[in-house]
Amino acid sequence: MKVFSQIADDQEVQGLIQQKDYPTAEQLLKARLEKTPNSADAHYLLAVTYYFQGKLAQSIQCLKKSLEIDPRHTDAAICLSVLYNDIGRYDDAKKIFDVANQSVSHRRSADESDIDKKFSLKHFELGDLYFRYRRYDDAIEEYSKAAILSPSTLEIRIRRAKAFAKKGFVTRAIQELQQLKVERGDYLPARIQLGLLYYSQGNILDAELEWESVLQIEPKHREALSYLDLAKQSRIQPKGI
Repeated sequence: MKVFSQIADDQEVQGLIQQKDYPTAEQLLKARLEKTPNSADAHYLLAVTYYFQGKLAQSIQCLKKSLEIDPRHTDAAICLSVLYNDIGRYDDAKKIFDVANQSVSHRRSADESDIDKKFSLKHFELGDLYFRYRRYDDAIEEYSKAAILSPSTLEIRIRRAKAFAKKGFVTRAIQELQQLKVERGDYLPARIQLGLLYYSQGNILDAELEWESVLQIEPKHREALSYLDLAKQSRIQPKGI
């Protein structure tokens, strides 16, 4: 049996969390906080142990304490924002996230690429949330922030194009997807979505051209084959009287 020090370090605690031994991790973190009550990391890790034990109220309190000590504690801010989203406190979630995001928005070193990706993911999730509730302006704003922080995540731009289309800015949506196709001709989802957008506007020919271009790159692409069959059926289907 491994013997843990009374005042555990982060590596020991994280090992316990990975092993799902949350009570032991909680005990060691409380012992550490008796010695160092102003450790933002300890409060954050304690919040994690509470979360996995279903103690959401205690988890939120620990995350708030962590951010009170260190307002730039990125992991604590993201966790608290996610928790608030989970329990329906969307405004509080956005407020916490925006404050934390502002604290790192002007830092762009290689060491912070992981931080950028975390914030990008959060903006992406918020964009999806706004999209679900038909708040398309807010969705476009969040997707745009996500794209700036993680330009290599191309799916963000497809989601933004969908939001533009839902908003009624069809030309802007088409431009978004056409630009993405120019930048990354091998990114097939952009061609698929562009074809769907053309099809929704009654432009069957251009839709077919996009899906056929996908098959030129990947001959057995299931979506492209299905959509081409759909387009074919729409051409031969008798028109109503």
